[in-house]
Amino acid sequence: MRPAIDVLREQMQTRYPLASARTWLDVDGRELVWKIQDQVGLERALALVVVRTGQAVLDWSPPAEAFRRSIEWTNDGNLSQPRLVHPDVDLDQVEIDPLRGFGEPVVRNVRTEIIVELFRAGESPEGISEMYELGREAVLQALRYEFRRANGAAAEATAA
Repeated sequence: MRPAIDVLREQMQTRYPLASARTWLDVDGRELVWKIQDQVGLERALALVVVRTGQAVLDWSPPAEAFRRSIEWTNDGNLSQPRLVHPDVDLDQVEIDPLRGFGEPVVRNVRTEIIVELFRAGESPEGISEMYELGREAVLQALRYEFRRANGAAAEATAA
């Protein structure tokens, strides 16, 4: 998927082409994404746009739908832009917000990596919750996110 994103960055002149309203809301954007996917030979399972009955449409596969649901938008009508992303749609308190935590995953304003470091050092979820004035569920979601992230990285390293 990285080659497709790199080409989209260049052609759309934006750092985050998949989070651009232009990509999702106008016909040219959908066609551009489809052409780039085809150009770089993106696997069907990773496609964001598919062709059905000769017409390009947004893909509604579970991964593509999860990506769309993960984005929170500003409320600016037609000028709406992505505000933040939930890197795991099942963990709604974990957010990636460029204005908080230097763009790293956070729950409220606490980076998830700090929470998992404290947990690994022996601190209980309740202790972490009290220390940062977070709800217990927020701490548990941060831990789940970091453990899923670590397991995904380990699986990638094993596959390589």
